[in-house]
Amino acid sequence: MIEKEEESAQTGANALISLALARWAFFDRCTMIPPTVPGGAPAKPPDDPNPAVNRGHDHHKVITMADIAKAAGVSQGAISSLLNDRDYGIRVSEKTRDRVFRVCREMGYIPNDLRAVVRMYPELGDFCVLLAGDLPALPADPFQARVISGALAANPDAVSLARYEAGVDYVAANPESLLKPIRAGTTSRFLLVGTPNATLCHLLVSRGYGVAVAGYDVGITGVTSILPDYASASQAAIDYLFGLGHERIAILSGPFGSTDYHIIELNRGVRAGYDKAKVSIEAQNIIYGDLSMENGYKAADLLLDRPNRPSAVFCFDDASAAGVIARAQARGISVPGELSVIGCSDDVHSAHTQPGLSTIHLPAEEIGATAVAETDRRVRERDAFPSEAKKILMPVKLVERASSGAPKAGA
Repeated sequence: MIEKEEESAQTGANALISLALARWAFFDRCTMIPPTVPGGAPAKPPDDPNPAVNRGHDHHKVITMADIAKAAGVSQGAISSLLNDRDYGIRVSEKTRDRVFRVCREMGYIPNDLRAVVRMYPELGDFCVLLAGDLPALPADPFQARVISGALAANPDAVSLARYEAGVDYVAANPESLLKPIRAGTTSRFLLVGTPNATLCHLLVSRGYGVAVAGYDVGITGVTSILPDYASASQAAIDYLFGLGHERIAILSGPFGSTDYHIIELNRGVRAGYDKAKVSIEAQNIIYGDLSMENGYKAADLLLDRPNRPSAVFCFDDASAAGVIARAQARGISVPGELSVIGCSDDVHSAHTQPGLSTIHLPAEEIGATAVAETDRRVRERDAFPSEAKKILMPVKLVERASSGAPKAGA
């Protein structure tokens, strides 16, 4: 069960201890001590036009803020501001921050504050799933639960969870009011699940963190959008039903006028399927409403009361499809003998409806796993990884079960 951020976040002590263990394992692999030559004497550092960088690899030298400031070409006040994550009235650009941290890494400088370690070496930070505040409590939303499950399975370390609000301006917010994983400073990789908040994305990117968004195309520099190919999913469903011989197909298409990305894309795929078949969409067979089992019940009654009822129904999710099946059977309508039903998602319950639900598999678990890999790459390859917005469309596939079949003769 996922509780509110305040109840579920790890204590600061546990987070810092965990990070400390990871930190020492990481730096143990770094070339911090000069190699030796025969006879045991330390080798001389290689020639380099920037001696400040070289002496960072010599434990006999103490690296000071003055050394870092000189090597990076900035003031000591700017160094202090960056390392302590405080304003101090000094504005430091992202470009300057990146240069300073790169110099620190080249010099082998290790801060005493573990939060500063994560800012400097973000690959050591934790992974956090940020849930939109308008999402229902898990596991009420099976798709989002599957995304989180995929992220948990792909991340070898602990994953923290917190909620954000879609309407809050996090860039302008008081630092003390930021989400706890951000305030704590030991998390550097984030996955946003649910309606995205652009200001939150901008804030996380500005701090050099790896950021991914599941299910939405946000188009924000430094953010990876990972989503199913919704348009291909709905077109595959329509192609499949036309291929079975259905001519009258009803669509449960979500709330009227919805601006949700996945609803828009699913409707686009439906139109593409009809255009491909050279068939006009009958407006009376487009049913609007919430995508829920309850609305599937209501839609089934509306469709089955018509004298010229459809022979197949495509639902934009599995819950409403399950509702259509249950109501049709309650009215004595055979599924798929008299009515074929297909959903979209392939949630865990879909194989266990009676009959089993044909559906389009949306790769939710793979989205979660890809988010872990992408955010990790963004922090590990920060100097080489493209800074522009990135979009990854995950392939979908038809899962044919017993709820669909060819229409009866004359239907």
